Amino acid sequence: MEIISRNDSKLLGRSEVEVLFPAKAGALNRKEAVKEVAQAMNSSEDRVTLLRLSPQAGSQNLVGRFHVYGSEEGRKEVSQKYLAVRLLTKEEKEALKAAKKKAEAAAAAAAAAAAPAAKKKK
Repeated sequence: MEIISRNDSKLLGRSEVEVLFPAKAGALNRKEAVKEVAQAMNSSEDRVTLLRLSPQAGSQNLVGRFHVYGSEEGRKEVSQKYLAVRLLTKEEKEALKAAKKKAEAAAAAAAAAAAPAAKKKK
């Protein structure tokens, strides 16, 4: 693994890193890439967000763009949520969808229960 470029953004509390993974096209998945960058940057995996992992044309090299945040809370505030969902396993994604549907159903039931009460007050 070789760091191609690194830009520090003090305003957002992160480092924007571009990394070259030589001869890793097709052999490296997103979680492994995040783990390697976290080790290289002396950070935890919770602070690293993968933006893009793309192969170079005509070679076996992969180029990845990452954001490495100063804290996990900073990552949660600034980073887009879909970037974190990409790293989840299939089972974790399904559990997340089920929890979201359950919360929506509970909110709809609460709204339906509140609607008749509002009509009676008029």
